Amino acid sequence: MVSWSDDSDESGYEYSSGGSPIKIPATIEDPNYSGVDDEEASSCGVVHWVDEEWPEHLQNALHKLWLLYEDCQRAYRMACLEHSSLVHNLTSQKNKLQETYEKLVEEVNNLLDTQDNIPKENEVQQGEHEEITPPLDNNISALKEQLGAMDAENKEQKQKVDQLKSIQVAQGNVIRNLKFAHLKEKEKLSTERRNLEFHIADLVKASDKNKRKLKDIKDICDEE
Repeated sequence: MVSWSDDSDESGYEYSSGGSPIKIPATIEDPNYSGVDDEEASSCGVVHWVDEEWPEHLQNALHKLWLLYEDCQRAYRMACLEHSSLVHNLTSQKNKLQETYEKLVEEVNNLLDTQDNIPKENEVQQGEHEEITPPLDNNISALKEQLGAMDAENKEQKQKVDQLKSIQVAQGNVIRNLKFAHLKEKEKLSTERRNLEFHIADLVKASDKNKRKLKDIKDICDEE
């Protein structure tokens, strides 16, 4: 008969099934056990399920899947952090370029206003105006070239941002595919576990049937 150890005995151990701890006996030997129970216990046909520990290969497979999932999550967080930092830097550069562009536009407008407001009262003033106009034209041409360079740089920065967005979308697709594979593998493990539980139930039923047969044989022997 099963001999259960005391609570203070450390030779036994606990096994958790469905969140409820089950105390495993330290020994199943009883010196007073004669081979047959003195009193027949009534089980009312109840089958007691025992949730066995998973096989080692299933535990290793689940552990590897979990490590793969954590690595994917870590890589995704790092990619998002790098992307956010790069977008922040590009945004700062874009704002600086925008400020520079606005200043240049303001300077050009001021130069144009100055050029339009040059007094032309007499020939001397006309001569002074003719002397001032070429440098102003040169400055305007230089400013226009700078504005064109700014526009080209803005377009390049926009292309970089679009490329980063495409990379982020691709990373999201990869992570979704990995999650789907993880769920499929988890479903496979759950199916294998259910099959193991059914097999254990069949073994328990076969054991109970053999016990009943042995009891019937003993009863026949006792009657003779």
